[in-house]
Amino acid sequence: MSGRRKPRSRSAEAFIARLQRSQGVRTLERRHLIVCEDGKSAPAYFKALIRHFGIHASSVQVVGSKTETSPTQIVDRARKLKEEAESPDSGTVPFDEVWCVIDGDYGSKQIGPARTHARRGMIELIVSTPCFEYWILLHFEDSAKPAAECKQVVLALGKHIDRYRKGSFDFGSIMNKALIAGDRAGKRRRSAGESTLPEDQNPCSEIYRLVDELRPPATDVKGKA
Repeated sequence: MSGRRKPRSRSAEAFIARLQRSQGVRTLERRHLIVCEDGKSAPAYFKALIRHFGIHASSVQVVGSKTETSPTQIVDRARKLKEEAESPDSGTVPFDEVWCVIDGDYGSKQIGPARTHARRGMIELIVSTPCFEYWILLHFEDSAKPAAECKQVVLALGKHIDRYRKGSFDFGSIMNKALIAGDRAGKRRRSAGESTLPEDQNPCSEIYRLVDELRPPATDVKGKA
């Protein structure tokens, strides 16, 4: 015997689908991998978003980083994980969509090569300028104020979140504002035009693209404000 699991029958798949619907859980048609530059805030946010949107854990894998933090290193890690999942011996389902979430304060000199590398590996690059915290700020206000450093964005967040710290904030408490943040981010990004790269637009965040990809049908969105 090869040891491989037998594929599920159609009746078994239908039963699992009914069970998930009854539990309010969705299995996405396409499997996603999200690789984040940091190992704390961004992974915690996306895991909270997945729970809020009622997505089954098997549909989206979120990976944080600790030592590999440059844009090119993040893309390299995403490509490696994508290739490992595609191996016949991996025992996992391959990823249909792969996303890398990075900060724009690296600048075009570092992000440019990573963007080319990602394109070759059919990986989507998601940039927030100057940093991921700008996306969190958009949950509270439609800020258009440029920030030279991320600490300025964190200070602005202090008006809404008392003593915000990476990796220690409960993002589940703001998930009802995720769609609002997405609307704000999308409008700002589109206003700059397609010729302007996100790392050259301060401030901006492309995380709304991921929110749009993962969000359930409008009638099913929980906590819509």
